[in-house]
Amino acid sequence: MTAAGRRFTVSTRLPRYRAALAQLPVSAGPADDVRGGVAVVPGSGDWWQGVLAARAGGALAVVLADPGMLPRGAVDGSPWPVDIPVIVDRPGLRADVVADAAQARQSSQPRMLTIDCAAPAAGMAGVVLDGIGWARSLMGAGLKLCSGASTTGATMALLEGWGVDGMATPVTLMASRTGGRRPGGLIRVVAHGDVRTEVTIDQPAGLVCIETSTGEGVFRAPLRYEAPARLALRRAMEACVSGQPPGDLADLLADMAVAAGIAAL
Repeated sequence: MTAAGRRFTVSTRLPRYRAALAQLPVSAGPADDVRGGVAVVPGSGDWWQGVLAARAGGALAVVLADPGMLPRGAVDGSPWPVDIPVIVDRPGLRADVVADAAQARQSSQPRMLTIDCAAPAAGMAGVVLDGIGWARSLMGAGLKLCSGASTTGATMALLEGWGVDGMATPVTLMASRTGGRRPGGLIRVVAHGDVRTEVTIDQPAGLVCIETSTGEGVFRAPLRYEAPARLALRRAMEACVSGQPPGDLADLLADMAVAAGIAAL
């Protein structure tokens, strides 16, 4: 279902979301008040309080833009109420690209996954978070941290997850710290099994490549040109119309719990 025939107001001060609004003149328009519309909450700082404030202010939906890691204890552990959808805009984990990768696998369960990340120290938490999100998405289940170790320049971790078939799936993660101050980093996730999926994301170069290998050959997912902010706004409006909130926020919090454990190694 789309938001056709209904016009939403969007409250945001983020330039890229204002640009996205200009590309949706029929279905959305700017507003100063969150009440009765879509609220865009920046993902910096204690964004959890920003999400709660948007809900208390009467927003119909919330878009959480590029969320950073929250400190331990920032979330009280209670589930988010389902009366308001929260769309999470994660730079390395676009919802449409994840859907492309999942569809190409045709429900085939991986037997093992590997996650390789590289970024400057300031951006490491973000790429590890999205790498974990990719592994969870390809497996269709959450992960738990089993063991790991860190040095000055790298972190290695062994994780485990359970697919829909109930079988334990090993996941390895290697995160290497690089020099420089450019934002973003590199993410490479490979799902091994009867169907092999390779995800390569080079954030500084703007490269996203999803390759799926089967007995019939190699399929490369088409490039997605829609701006992430525009995609997030569309998903928020469609969630309001359909009444079916996505699991973005629950998935993000689950990924953060694993990433926090890795960061503490």
